[in-house]
Amino acid sequence: MELRITADYHSHTTYSHGKGSIADNALVASQKGLEILAITDHGARQPIIGVAPKKFDAIRKDLQEVQSHYPNLKLLMGIEANIMGVDGDIDISEDDAKRLDIVIAGFHCLAMPYKFIDNFRINFNVISKYTVKSTKSQIARNTAMFIKAVKRHKIDILTHPGFKLDVDYKEIGKVCSDYGTYVELSSRHRTPNDSNIEQFLATQCKFVLNSDAHVSADVGNCDFAKSIVEKYQIPLERIANIDSKQLVLRSKS
Repeated sequence: MELRITADYHSHTTYSHGKGSIADNALVASQKGLEILAITDHGARQPIIGVAPKKFDAIRKDLQEVQSHYPNLKLLMGIEANIMGVDGDIDISEDDAKRLDIVIAGFHCLAMPYKFIDNFRINFNVISKYTVKSTKSQIARNTAMFIKAVKRHKIDILTHPGFKLDVDYKEIGKVCSDYGTYVELSSRHRTPNDSNIEQFLATQCKFVLNSDAHVSADVGNCDFAKSIVEKYQIPLERIANIDSKQLVLRSKS
């Protein structure tokens, strides 16, 4: 049975390093029959491309103007915050998060932690993953970073878990389930995948199928995520953005 994706909660625009405007993304979303599209450009600690809170008013004005042309499409203003340090720091304050409609968060190796030592600790683990093999202690440190982030902050969706860092997926799935954070099935980064999806499925976490579109044509493109759902027969009740379902947003509670 073909999954009917009705919302894409992860898309980028020219406000960070996407190739299309909010209007471009909205046009594609409308053409593909989406009911909800979130604009989630990168957090402020991402060098060059990060979106500082001082830009939020301009983005909101732009989004509202585009929204007026698409009565059947709900546009959400969000941010993809950076998870940056072993203490689970993210680069958006509680006050600034209140100015947004949705907060998603993930790890990006170029984001600048608040503590210099974290830059070494975490990025050394990235290098280890791709050059030798992550040790048990490195995996534990990576995992703890995500767990602390989910516990400390009202993150609605954890984006592309496992991207660049080896983690204990089961433990992350447990904390996401406990705290009401959705796990993204990322079609851009193709994670979770065959090597780790079963660890998430062993928990009670719920999933969101996202495009992570960086070009407008990719908005709503969740083909890889769909293939994982079909291959592993993920129960449809665990998928939060199909058939007009609505997310329960932690950031708004």
